[in-house]
Amino acid sequence: MFVSPAEGAVVDLNDVIISWNPVPDPPDSKIVRYEFIVEREDPLRVLSMTLPPTVTNVKVPSEFRIPGTEHNFEVLARETSGNQTLSSSFFETAP
Repeated sequence: MFVSPAEGAVVDLNDVIISWNPVPDPPDSKIVRYEFIVEREDPLRVLSMTLPPTVTNVKVPSEFRIPGTEHNFEVLARETSGNQTLSSSFFETAP
């Protein structure tokens, strides 16, 4: 599902963009929104966004990034039927 960053990649601190392939509409339903979450620990911070189904990338704000820190992220696709598809991964920011 994810296009970038690759799982476990070390990314440039100044340019963190998470992108994914659109989730195809299932039979008899439709993707109505994505729920995007990025989390880092020490100190714990969570960034959460609700996005329309036309948006398939997010730039992580600079205020949220810390050098040399692992960030976990997930994208949840919600359908009109109530079903959902979740994908998760992680990246690390360069020191």
